[in-house]
Amino acid sequence: MNSINLIIGCGYLGQRLLALLHDQHCWTANRSENSFIGNETANTHRLVIDINNESSWRNINALSEKQDIIIYFMVPPSKIDLTIFSDFIKRLNQLDIKRSVIISSTVVYGNVDRIVDADSEVIIDSERAKRQYQIEQDCLDNMESGSVIRLAGLYGPDRVIGRSGIINNEIINGEPEGWLNLIHVEDAAQLVKRISEMDKPESIELGCDGNPIKRREYYSFLAEQLNQAPPKFSHDSNARGLGRRCDNSITISRSGWQPMHVDFRKAVSNLIKENED
Repeated sequence: MNSINLIIGCGYLGQRLLALLHDQHCWTANRSENSFIGNETANTHRLVIDINNESSWRNINALSEKQDIIIYFMVPPSKIDLTIFSDFIKRLNQLDIKRSVIISSTVVYGNVDRIVDADSEVIIDSERAKRQYQIEQDCLDNMESGSVIRLAGLYGPDRVIGRSGIINNEIINGEPEGWLNLIHVEDAAQLVKRISEMDKPESIELGCDGNPIKRREYYSFLAEQLNQAPPKFSHDSNARGLGRRCDNSITISRSGWQPMHVDFRKAVSNLIKENED
């Protein structure tokens, strides 16, 4: 029997994954009808599930007779009520789950200037990192056959990081010599799909293009491409630190996944041109 895919929080990344799964039976779950983007195919069904509203969990019953369900959990951490999150996972566990893939962030590695990979120790140095890590652990501890994918900064069509700020001549909050780590949404979707298809994936993987760049370098290039003034940076006490440099080599070797967009200059330039056409 073919697997059933359930994408919980089917937004920017979820829609790209859905396109890759177009020939499979998919269910997308968002918290309201208004939050569906509408890129479904004939094989796609919708579920309204608000993970913070227990009364909506009854809609999960639509999948109670399905077998070999692959769950992709893509809900932003800020949208999760941690006081009932573990109960929601336990409700999901009543389904026949084949695999669970949880989308996380490299924020859990902290802002220390170091090279990190999928096996590196976490450094919880912010409230955002603390929340993200707790969600990861709740999923790994309670969700059947769970794997976490920590993604770097996601960009792609209609999402060029920093574009509006450069156009509006806004001050960039962050150390200009600090590091940025990126991954194109198409590469991220391919990685998620690959991990879901593996017989025995590792519990943690890291998705990035493998080429960390300095914040000044990125925003200066972006300003040039947009024909805008050079970027201005904040140097106050609230500015972010230098940050980590993400290495995807272990994830590549273990999964066989290979990012296609490894040159941010080429990728961002193409995205800007596409937006102008």
